Amino acid sequence: LFKIDKPLTLAVLPHLRYSKEIPDRVKKYNRDYDIILHLPLESKSGKSQERDTIRRNMEKNRVLSILRSDIESVPGIIGVSNHQGSRATENKEIMKVILEELKKRDLFFLDSRTTPLSVCGKIAGKIGLEFAERSVFLDLAQKKEEKKYRAYIKKQIRELINIAKTRGSAIAIGHDKKLTLEVIKESIPDIERENIKIVPLKNLVGKYEK
Repeated sequence: LFKIDKPLTLAVLPHLRYSKEIPDRVKKYNRDYDIILHLPLESKSGKSQERDTIRRNMEKNRVLSILRSDIESVPGIIGVSNHQGSRATENKEIMKVILEELKKRDLFFLDSRTTPLSVCGKIAGKIGLEFAERSVFLDLAQKKEEKKYRAYIKKQIRELINIAKTRGSAIAIGHDKKLTLEVIKESIPDIERENIKIVPLKNLVGKYEK
């Protein structure tokens, strides 16, 4: 990861073994990376739920208790993104509670867009919350053999370039897989040859439009 000498944003899950160590390592390696909380929200599949995943049928006080605890578990965050959440991000009541709390804390929200029916953008606009949304997933295809998977990630990066040229900016989300990180690093010269500047996510928050 630290071989990528560009301003990445790391989304860290709460309450895990290395949730606090990762921000410390970023400081130690003096990298121009930002940290955001990767907030576990209820998905439609219900699979692979993290501990204390926020669900749409929870009481407001319970939602706020989990959210505040999660925020405190990852030091130095400047924003929040959703981990999974295809069900929760379609729910106006639950997302209003979450996004209003982020507004109070001056944290932006990155919608991972795990559902096309997400209500997060509309709510963020109404309450004046700094907001952005994912354009491309780099590595969500089912992993096959390495050569095909590498080609898939490269294809997604090409899609990212095309969106950035059309819309003026684009945001990609990838996972901390060795292959994904390698392809990102390899692709940086290609991206920059297209006169595209790689900037921190925080520079696009509040400016990103469909």
